[in-house]
Amino acid sequence: MRIVESGSVTFKAVLIGVIVLLLLIPLTMLKGVVTERAGLREQAYQRVAEGWGGELTVGGPMLIVPTEQTVRMDGKESLIRSDVYLLPAKLNADLDVKLDPEPRYAGIYAVPVYLSTVRLRGEFDFTTFQTLMPELALDSGVRFLWSQSRLRLPLNTVGSLREIKQASFAGQQVKLGPAAPGMFQGIEAWVDLSELHQTAGTTFDFDAVIAGSRAVSILPLGSVTSVRVNADWPHPSFQGSSLPVERNISDTGFQARWQVLELNRTYGEIWREGTVTEELLSRSAVGVSLFQPVDIYQRGERAVKYAVLFIALTFLTFFAWEQVTRNRLHPLQYLLVGLALSMFYLLLIALSEHIAFALAYVTSATALVLLIGLYLAGALRSAWGGVIAGGAMSLVYGLLYMLVLSENYSLLLGSIILFAALAAVMLATRRVDWYRLRPEEPSRTEESYQ
Repeated sequence: MRIVESGSVTFKAVLIGVIVLLLLIPLTMLKGVVTERAGLREQAYQRVAEGWGGELTVGGPMLIVPTEQTVRMDGKESLIRSDVYLLPAKLNADLDVKLDPEPRYAGIYAVPVYLSTVRLRGEFDFTTFQTLMPELALDSGVRFLWSQSRLRLPLNTVGSLREIKQASFAGQQVKLGPAAPGMFQGIEAWVDLSELHQTAGTTFDFDAVIAGSRAVSILPLGSVTSVRVNADWPHPSFQGSSLPVERNISDTGFQARWQVLELNRTYGEIWREGTVTEELLSRSAVGVSLFQPVDIYQRGERAVKYAVLFIALTFLTFFAWEQVTRNRLHPLQYLLVGLALSMFYLLLIALSEHIAFALAYVTSATALVLLIGLYLAGALRSAWGGVIAGGAMSLVYGLLYMLVLSENYSLLLGSIILFAALAAVMLATRRVDWYRLRPEEPSRTEESYQ
């Protein structure tokens, strides 16, 4: 009876560890592939956004009143012009978002798009303006050009505007056109406030259809802003400066309502040009993104993160199996099995771009289980050995699928599964004498290795 010294076992264990480290190279390349494909998909979103409409941001109207002031500098008089902005006292925004049944394609990437019916209504309070006029004027040299005022509707992508059904101010229809340079791009109309600014206030009503994709947001420009969004998308991800006070999510869509006060913002109802930035306005937006629950690249990246641990545990199981059953695998065979395990993730990502993720996963896992099972059946010269290995790999891929699908519990499930697998290997080999192993009769593969 021949004795296998512990040194050879230790050397093989170290060699297997080196193989695991070498497999980090293709796994790192796989992560790069996932990142590259995700970047291409993002470019597809941008191309569709350029032609259809991207992440929509729309705000309630603002009144822009130009001012001019004559100042004397170095003995010369100069005319300085600036704008004063007045926001609505009340703003009600209702959005009805309808997803287009046909997504837009850029290459192989499908981008869901929508048409949103937007209705904005509310009122301006001029009494606040009249109270603050002395402060805004700073001195008697400032003149308000009421007849040159503008009514601006902020809109981040003017090209996504499909139809203006109604636009009225102070009970009169207004003609909207491209906005002049100034605070936030959008559309605007000239309005004469020469007499109107002396009244208590006036109302506005705006109704339009705007195209977009991925997300929709509202700027809460009213001192009291109420926003309602109704959409036929069942996977909303609410975002912005505040969450909705009411929401109802079902399999057919969602409804949400926001209530935002001036006290919740970092800017007031009236300000002078230069004191409030577009970034400050954008940070106050509330809205929702059309969350994609089946993100193949996020799931692929999550699977690759666990690849090293699953490969290491697979090798550890094979190594323990060698010592218990006295069947030997050559390090080159470990390397080939590791490469096959790595190939699974590439197949998964490639197939999931063209078919459903679940079907891509089953197809990739089945192909790899059959490959590894047949290979080990030949390597071990045992059909049952291949069947057992295939069954074990099927269980591994089933557990990995649970990890990939889980959004909130992937870390917990992964920790439990890996702990259970390591515990099983340790308990199975707890009686193995690693210092002196005595196989009854070395197999042919063992003799060739030694």
